[in-house]
This record gives sequence, C-alpha cells and structure tokens, in this order.
Amino acid sequence: MRIIKAKDYDNMSAKAATIIANEIMLNPTITIGFATGNTMLGLYKSLAKMHSDLGVDFSKITTFNLDEYHPIKKDNKNSYHQFMFENLFNHININRQNINLLNGSTKDPTAECKNYESKIRNNGIDIQLLGIGINGHIGFNEPGSSFNSKTRLIELDETTINENSKYFKNKKDVPKQALTIGISTIMSAKKILLLANGKKKAEALKKMLQGPVTEDCPASILQRHPEVVVIVDDEAASLLDMESIPKEICGYKIISDDNLPKNKKIAVISPHPDDSCIGPGGTMALLSDKNDIHTIIMTTGYRAFIPNTTKEERIDIREHEVIEESRILNSTPHFLKLEFYDSGKEPLDEDIEKVFKKLKELDPDIVVLPQKNDLHSTHKKSRDITLEALKRLKKSVELWSYESPWGLFNKGDFNMITSIPENRFQKKLEAIKSHKTQVERTNYVTVAESLAKLRGALIPEQELFGFGSNKKINPHIELFYAEEFKK
Repeated sequence: MRIIKAKDYDNMSAKAATIIANEIMLNPTITIGFATGNTMLGLYKSLAKMHSDLGVDFSKITTFNLDEYHPIKKDNKNSYHQFMFENLFNHININRQNINLLNGSTKDPTAECKNYESKIRNNGIDIQLLGIGINGHIGFNEPGSSFNSKTRLIELDETTINENSKYFKNKKDVPKQALTIGISTIMSAKKILLLANGKKKAEALKKMLQGPVTEDCPASILQRHPEVVVIVDDEAASLLDMESIPKEICGYKIISDDNLPKNKKIAVISPHPDDSCIGPGGTMALLSDKNDIHTIIMTTGYRAFIPNTTKEERIDIREHEVIEESRILNSTPHFLKLEFYDSGKEPLDEDIEKVFKKLKELDPDIVVLPQKNDLHSTHKKSRDITLEALKRLKKSVELWSYESPWGLFNKGDFNMITSIPENRFQKKLEAIKSHKTQVERTNYVTVAESLAKLRGALIPEQELFGFGSNKKINPHIELFYAEEFKK
C-alpha cells in the first residue's frame, strides 16, 4: 500500500487525475470502477480538463459505477447516474455503450445486482476508485458487511443517511437503501485508488490504515490488497502515524539527483537525428555532468520533409541540428549513415559491422536504445542492429530501453524511472527545438512535455512516504526497461 500525502483537496484531485490519465494512456481499453460524492468532484473536473487540453482519450474505456441509491430515478438530481453524466461523462469522449450503471429504479434489485456482478466478473476492473465514509464504509458497504459480499441491495446506516442528507431538501428524502458493489467485488480489482480529504475522514482513515482488519471498518480489508494507492490531504492524514504504515518502492529503480550513475560511458542509439532528444533527452541532460555521453545517429534522416532542398542539403541540415542538440545536452555525436535506410532492405551485415566498430571504439558501460515494442520500422531495425553488434562485441553492458511517442510502454514493460529536475527537462525541450525543420512540421516539444508529465503519474507523489525519507520525485519522468546484456 502506498500513501501519498497531498497538501490540500485540489492537489489530491490533481494527483489522482494524473494517475488515472496515465493508466488510460498505458491501456486505452482499461476498465475503471468510478465512484461518486464530493470527494470525486475535483478529480473528475481534472480528467475533463486533461481530455480537452491534453487529448487524453476516453473513447475505448469501460466503466462500472460503484453504487446507486434505491429507489431513485436516473434523472433525479441526486442519483449517481445524474452525478456521473453532469460531472464527467458529458465532458469526455466516452462511448456511452461502455458505461455500466446500477439501475436505482429497478423493481427487481436482486436480479439487477446479480446481472451487474456477472458483468463485472466477466469483464474485470483494472482500477477501482474509492472514497471512504466517516464510519469506514467503501461503496455503500456499511460496517458489518461481510468481506465475502458481492453486489447487492443494502440498508443504509443512520450515519450515512445523516451525512448524505445535506444533498437532499429534507432528511426524509434520503433513500434508506442502496445498490452497491460488494467488498469481495472491490477486492477483485487489479488496482485500487482511494481518496480521502478533510478532518471528518481522519478517524476512519486511521482505522483503515492502522487498525485491525475487521468488518466493523470495511475499508480495513484494503490492507490485504496487493496494489492500493491512498491519496490524503493534510487534514485527513492528521491522525496517522506515518512510520507505522508499510513502505515500498513499487518495484521500480529510481534514478534522480541523489543516486546518479557516475563516470560511465553511455552510448545513446538515435535511429533518426532527433530521436535521442525526443526520447531519453531528459535523462541525457541529467547524466551529462557526471558521465561521458555519446549519441550514435543511425540514419541521415534525409526523408524528412524540408521544402526546396536536395537530399544532400537535407542530410547537411539535419547533421547541423544534431550538432546543436549535442552542444545543449553535452554529448558527442557520431553519424553512421547506415545503408538499410537508403536501401529499404532488412539490416545488412555491413550495417551491423559499422555499429560494432563504433561500439568497440567507444567501449560503453551503458547502451540506451529504443524499446523492443517500438514498431516504427527505423527504430526497430536500429535496435536489432545494435543487439547484433553487441553480440559481436562480446562485452557485458547495461541496456536501457527507452520509450518514445512512437513506441510507448505498456503495463509491466518498464522497471526504471528517471526523475528529471526542471532545469534539466528544459534542456531536453531546448534540444528538441534545435531540430528546427522538424519542430516546424510537428510540435514535438508539446508531445514530449505532455508525455513526461503524464508519465509522472507513475510516481506521482512529490513527498513520497513510500521511500522512507521523503524522496523527491520531479513532475517530469522518463521510463526505461533496464537489463544486463551479457557477453
């Protein structure tokens, strides 16, 4: 369980939205279990803004809502059906056919719940959003709910009715029952993201995180889930003893200012002249002061559209842009002009030999290259050639596979994160701008910045308690898969 401390409600909402947006980017067909209530309003507002401003695509996601009052009509202003459409669904490009909501006006709640449970079990939930009630409920699973419970009709606790009465004209108008996903259904989600803010939630949060696992506090069962993130503001966290909460690093190797590799020779494979800065450029800037960085440009990039120029002129222009990039990132460029780019054929032996000779000359400790699932043909061939050249080199090196806008990592494909300080990330953006002919055609600066910000959601916390020493993680990060290439 990871505990993320946010300074206030807006900060909590922004962190949660970035996590959700990044999960969608990693898996566009993700299934999300949505929740309702005031706690979620800021999150949904942020997600809508990410859709409009950053183009986060919701068109392929599937959703299941956590609960609904019963009885209540879907057009009632207090129904959760109405809540979701007013606060989120009407503001994003979601496919309405992929939205699953409990029918609060059903005449047969047993059948409705059974059917809903079946849909969830057949589809699965990738990430479940939760709030927490002041009595420790999750969904409408009130204290005393069985940990083995499934989607069902439940009698609402008087505490819950009193708390929710502020949304109704009169307390008597608050429904006394609700349909809710069960606790075992919640626990079947692959990941869980719980938000809590305000002093009212402090006691329930303490019981959930630091009390015994008991049905008297339904949320306490989350201590047994393998993948839970809890985001809390200062007020909700006011009663927590952070030292007694389990700490973990999420399985990622983190490279930041305080644990940089030093005195290493690093070879960065750039299939096209600008791939190195668009991909791992922030990491190059971060490492350049304490390491010797060389950029190996595999192709001339002459196919780029530069009006009114010959092939030779385009090659010359792009080489000069690389030289300017290298000045900014403090790296040494090497232009190989591999033949496969001109011939259109599969990697030639002479290309492998050329890369082998360059790697032998440089004798790198670390080789940075496109990730294996990058399907851009030039990127893929450049990676294949590099790996064949390393076989001939017969030297053990570290391989850092990087992602690019053309080859994003999927879940489980990366194991290393570089946390890029703002001044170094600005170096990356400056380096991208040095490729003027390319930036004029496509705004790679915006692309790179948006990707790095969204990737920042993977370790979203600025004060990460999970690292034990309030380790700082910058807003911009780059992802890699690090492994040893053995001779």
